[in-house]
Amino acid sequence: MEILLNILAMTAMAASVVGWLWITVMAFSEGEILWGLGCLIISPVCLIYGFLNFQELKIPVLMLAIGLVARIGLGAIAFATT
Repeated sequence: MEILLNILAMTAMAASVVGWLWITVMAFSEGEILWGLGCLIISPVCLIYGFLNFQELKIPVLMLAIGLVARIGLGAIAFATT
């Protein structure tokens, strides 16, 4: 069971990181330096920027949000089983 939880946690973490990097790169590529720096320094800014530009960033926002929710859920499951 622990191995499965670890694999799921790593997959959720990878999805979150890919979504975060994707949003950060898009912020910089659109010439919005302050948004890009905000995404680099303060991670929740990525969600705000992603929701403000949801039409362009649907996939990375969903990756980031699902990864965060999955990590919270897996943490709760891991905590409950110990």
